[in-house]
Amino acid sequence: MKTILFVQGLGMTKHEWNNSFDEIAGRLKDAGFTTVQFDFPIFVNDQTREMPLSLRAKFVEKIAKKHKPDGLIAQSYGAIVSLIASLPTVKTQVLVSPALSPMHSIKQVYEEVGMKINWEGDTTMPRSSGEHTTVGKEFWEDIKDFDDIHAARSINIPTCILYGDHDTKIPVDVVQKFYEAIPVNKKLKIYKGGDHGIIDVPRPMREEFLQDVVDWFQKTL
Repeated sequence: MKTILFVQGLGMTKHEWNNSFDEIAGRLKDAGFTTVQFDFPIFVNDQTREMPLSLRAKFVEKIAKKHKPDGLIAQSYGAIVSLIASLPTVKTQVLVSPALSPMHSIKQVYEEVGMKINWEGDTTMPRSSGEHTTVGKEFWEDIKDFDDIHAARSINIPTCILYGDHDTKIPVDVVQKFYEAIPVNKKLKIYKGGDHGIIDVPRPMREEFLQDVVDWFQKTL
């Protein structure tokens, strides 16, 4: 039985937004896969203190070493975490709404809610859940050198990118350039009207997305 590892986005638990990862995991289990979901050690009471990119990658490597996943599905910030992690057993991956150009895209997330970023200290963003997500100086320092195209050219496993063209965080041209630079078996699907994560969308679109995830892993594992 093949195992799929899930890597969530910024400030998210293992369930992801609106339990979207649980829904994907359920479909994969129905298709005969084993799934692994985990939480990063970032939650304390109602506060979330985000780990820098490199530390998140090390944590994913630790989880992968234990479970030896055959495939990976990563969303948003989790996608770039996975791209810099060393995951030798992973043979194929699905990247959902990857947070490419993270210095721009994540900065925009904070600025969209009226936050002024403190480049030399902590910046805390209130969330709709009532919780707060804090990033420190080291967070920004760690993502500023992430190079989308270099990361794409370094990919050596089949890669599927699923993206909604109404994603306000990641421009479509950034996703397309990243996709074009991938040198191996690849697929890019853009959902017309889809949001970040293809989550808050009409049910037929969500069903199509879920089937696309299952189909990719069935095809490449």
